[in-house]
Amino acid sequence: MNSLSARQRAEALRALEQEEFDLVIIGGGINGAGVARDAASRGMRVALIEGRDYACGTSSKSSKLVHGGIRYLENLEFGLVFEALSERRLLFQMAPHLVHPLRFVIPVYKGGRVPAWKLGLGMFLYDALALFETPEPAERLSPDQVADHLPQLQQQDLQAAFAYSDAYMDDDRLVIETLRSAVQMGAVCVNYVRADGAESCGERLCAVKAVDTLTNKELKIKGRHFVSTVGPWTD
Repeated sequence: MNSLSARQRAEALRALEQEEFDLVIIGGGINGAGVARDAASRGMRVALIEGRDYACGTSSKSSKLVHGGIRYLENLEFGLVFEALSERRLLFQMAPHLVHPLRFVIPVYKGGRVPAWKLGLGMFLYDALALFETPEPAERLSPDQVADHLPQLQQQDLQAAFAYSDAYMDDDRLVIETLRSAVQMGAVCVNYVRADGAESCGERLCAVKAVDTLTNKELKIKGRHFVSTVGPWTD
């Protein structure tokens, strides 16, 4: 069983019933998929269940942006921006079919809150924190260049504009690809299996009670550790 396929579902359900897992994950969004992949890559026996479609919640309803958070530079959160840009670089390398460059333009008007020199410095710093590994470097555009490229933009009191690169992604496909990778490393992942309760052995949680919503069959999934990655669907 090394593919994320409906053909493997019956085999995966049997594994859920028969085995005791090192880690049982409830929730098949990007967090659950990432935890499953990471744990499986370290040799743990992993099970993941999702009550509906994979990525059906927040993970398919994001802004679709892969970015470093340029606005956090104003708050001097350099570590956060560096980490996010590092992740952006990794995603470009690992999933070039899912993550694509996207160019932004920020205009600067007379009397604006952020002066042109400050924004220009921020753009340089943004590229520097990305170790200059960016689809295109940031650049300053004159009012005439802005008028040529973006004629619909208001030209009155326009002093300059700055163009910089981030990225956008197919967020739900990224979840599926992460789950595929987890399954190839040995994880057992099944959707339309809803967690309904838990079973304790003394003071320790030892199993999740679940239901296969396609057949209404009840399952008991035994594990040593449990992770809930259900997003906003929690108490």
